Amino acid sequence: MVRLTPELRLQIGKLARTNIPKKVLVESFCVSRTTIWYWGKQNLHYIKDLPRNHKFSITVETEISILYFRNTFGYGCARIQQRLFCAPSFELEQMEVYVQGVNLSRQSINRILRKHKLNGYKRKTQKSWKFFRAKYPDELWQLDLKGYFIVEGKKYWILVCIDDYSRFILKLHLFDHQPDIPEIEDSIKSLVKKYHPVSILTDNNPFKDSWEEWCRSEGIKALFAHPYYPQDKGKVERTIRNLTEEFIDSLSKFPQWLKGKMEVWREWFNNKRYHRGVEDYPANLYLSI
Repeated sequence: MVRLTPELRLQIGKLARTNIPKKVLVESFCVSRTTIWYWGKQNLHYIKDLPRNHKFSITVETEISILYFRNTFGYGCARIQQRLFCAPSFELEQMEVYVQGVNLSRQSINRILRKHKLNGYKRKTQKSWKFFRAKYPDELWQLDLKGYFIVEGKKYWILVCIDDYSRFILKLHLFDHQPDIPEIEDSIKSLVKKYHPVSILTDNNPFKDSWEEWCRSEGIKALFAHPYYPQDKGKVERTIRNLTEEFIDSLSKFPQWLKGKMEVWREWFNNKRYHRGVEDYPANLYLSI
C-alpha cells in the first residue's frame, strides 16, 4: 500500500468534509473508504508546518476528473486533455463530479498524475515508417475490421471505414458474427453511392478477387496493403486503436454502451475531438469541400 504524503492526507481530509460522494474520492485517490473516513475526521494540525501561500490554478473538480479518466479508462495526458475540454456524453454520465471547457496543458495533467503516482506507460514503442496522405476528401478511403471482442460472453466485430485525408470516420458497423465480403459490401454501399470515393485501401485478403470485382462495378479502384507491412493502413489501424481504447475497452464496465453509444462516439470523434494528425477536427476537413 502506498503511504500517503501529508499534503495528500490534508487534501483527502478537506474533500471528505465536503458534499463530494465518498465513492468518488475512493476511485479518484485509489484508497479505501476507511481511509477517506479516517482522514476526514482528523484535525491535521501539523499541516501548519507545510509551505503556505501556494496558488493552485487546478480546481478540486478538475483534479478529480483527471484521476477518474486515468483510473477508470486508463487514458493518457492527451486523451484526458481532450476530455477536460469536451468529453463524450456517455462518459460524463458515469461521473458524479466532472468539469468541461477546461483548457489544461498536458504537462499540468502529467503533474497531477505524477503527484498521485499514476503517470507513465507500461511500454513505449516507436517505429519509423513512410508517411502518406490523400490530397482531398474521398480520394482514398481505408477499410478494416476490428474483431473480435467479447461483451457479456458474446463475440462482436466492427467494420471501420475512414477517409484518409481528413481521418473522418465514415462508418462503424457492428456485427455479431464475422462478416463475409457481400455483407461488407452491403454495409458501405450507401456511402459509396453518396460520396463516390476514388479508391479504397484494404487488407490483402483471400477474397481479393471478389472485392476487386465489386469495386470495379462501383467505379472504385481497389488498393491492397503490402503483406507484412501494416503501416500501409496506419490511419485506419490508429482509428481502431482509438475506438478500442476509448470505447471498446470500457464495455467491460459499461456494456450498455454497445446499444447506440458507438454512433455517439463516432459523431463526437468527427466533430468534437481535435485530431493532432491533421491539426483540425475531421468533420471540418471532410465537409469543407
